[in-house]
Amino acid sequence: MRKSNLIFMPDFTGPIAEQLKGFLEEKRALGYKYTSESWRLLQIDLLSKELNIAQNTLPKELIDAWSVRTPTESTKTWHARITVTRQLTDYFIAHDLPCAKTTIRPEDSYSGSTFIPHIFTNDEMRRLFHAADAINAPLSSPHRLDVASLLFRMMYSCGLRLNEALTLTVKDIDTETGVITIKGGKGKVDRYVPMSQELTDRCQIYKINVLDGTEDTGIFFAAPDGGRYANTTVSYMWYQILQSAGIPKNDDGPRIHDLRHTFAVHCLKKWVDDGEQVNALLPVLSSYMGHVNLGSVNKYLRLTADVFPDITKLVEKHFGYIVPNGGRVYEEE
Repeated sequence: MRKSNLIFMPDFTGPIAEQLKGFLEEKRALGYKYTSESWRLLQIDLLSKELNIAQNTLPKELIDAWSVRTPTESTKTWHARITVTRQLTDYFIAHDLPCAKTTIRPEDSYSGSTFIPHIFTNDEMRRLFHAADAINAPLSSPHRLDVASLLFRMMYSCGLRLNEALTLTVKDIDTETGVITIKGGKGKVDRYVPMSQELTDRCQIYKINVLDGTEDTGIFFAAPDGGRYANTTVSYMWYQILQSAGIPKNDDGPRIHDLRHTFAVHCLKKWVDDGEQVNALLPVLSSYMGHVNLGSVNKYLRLTADVFPDITKLVEKHFGYIVPNGGRVYEEE
């Protein structure tokens, strides 16, 4: 039987029907399917009628009644229900509507896999690039310095995943248009990634100095044997660079993948500082980074606020209802 492509839109009829509809429409406009959550919103609508709450308000009695965990409810299900409520209350606050805030934080006891990435400061990034430009190149790998110098710059400047960068071919880097073609990224999605002029110029110089005579199908960041670098070799290069840059490393990081997280946070910080409409630009950042949905990139808003406390109030005021609680970001390779 063929599946329907119709997206369920509940018929809200309670005292906060207008807000529930607006919240759901806004979520979907940001790229979320919000399918199971829409059923939870319908349950909240029914509960609001049972409690006979005042119109256009989200009172404590409704939040408390919704937040009660049933005896047979799993932590994951309870967490999902509370998350919807917290986002809804933030929506009310962002639209200057009266509401109470829940103090329940089920994520504190949620056992999902989380981590806090290392977000490099501007000074640390300068030190990393300086160290990459001076990395020791063994006789068996004469172009390692050229590779390290460009590879880590590209990963930060374009927010690339390591495997995306290491599998790039010569023809994937168009130095005429300044565009990288990422093929078969996460979720098997292809995308085009524009580069800055400075990075484009570096790629052109790299092609001349390192890839002269290499076929278009050849690996761009080629190992001495012409194939792709092993992740372990790049990890060792990363360790050398961190050590030279004076940035301590332990089992938790900083990891190479933290360059990608840093790119996202620095990008969002600049948008907030510049007064850009960040909620409208999130889908752009999501597409640029190759996310299959907005879930991962939205989490960077909270992380941005945590790393840069001076903009916390601004992020909370304008984007709180689309930002997950807490400073954690779920692992996303």
